[in-house]
Amino acid sequence: MAFAQSWCAKATFSSRCGEVLLDLACGRGGYGLEIARRSGARLVGVDFSKVAIEQARARAQAMGLADRADFVVGELTGTGLDAASVDAVLIVDAVQFAEPTLEAVRECRRVLVPGGRVVITCWEAVDADDERVPERLRRVDLARQLAAAGFERIEVTEKPEWRAVERNLWVEATSIDAGDDPAFRSMRDEGERVLATFDGIRRVLATAVVP
Repeated sequence: MAFAQSWCAKATFSSRCGEVLLDLACGRGGYGLEIARRSGARLVGVDFSKVAIEQARARAQAMGLADRADFVVGELTGTGLDAASVDAVLIVDAVQFAEPTLEAVRECRRVLVPGGRVVITCWEAVDADDERVPERLRRVDLARQLAAAGFERIEVTEKPEWRAVERNLWVEATSIDAGDDPAFRSMRDEGERVLATFDGIRRVLATAVVP
């Protein structure tokens, strides 16, 4: 929760009452719902998982936001939304799963109104040729891809404090006495994999505006 609150505070994301926020790859709706709750914006959440969409709808209901939060099944590269239909787009730690990444960024550009803003958090490879880093992260180059999609006022900022929090989490995960618990063993194994290449990635926050 502390990391989520830190993200909301530092993303320099602004959405106001009456505006429409698209939370793309929204999962169960956490970040988008929290921003909608704080700002009064209307929320549209899109995710490929029907299960996640159902859970997001239930969460919106529990938060008292069902009247201004809609959740639909869609893809990073094809939301199904009309062109120029949202004021802002948020993608948290998911753009790397798009095939290809640039098409997801172009989809953000398509659905945004003139003057609309996109905010993306992700990881990028320090060296795109470093084969230790997963290929999907080596394909991410948000400064170049946002420019290619037609965005302006592009800023890609490293977030070492976020990276430190994540590293500490994975270090702790690898120290767990997992025993026979498959969930703990899976987390420990994932931590070992992540830490093996952690020096090869950087944590970034990207923002850009439609001209």
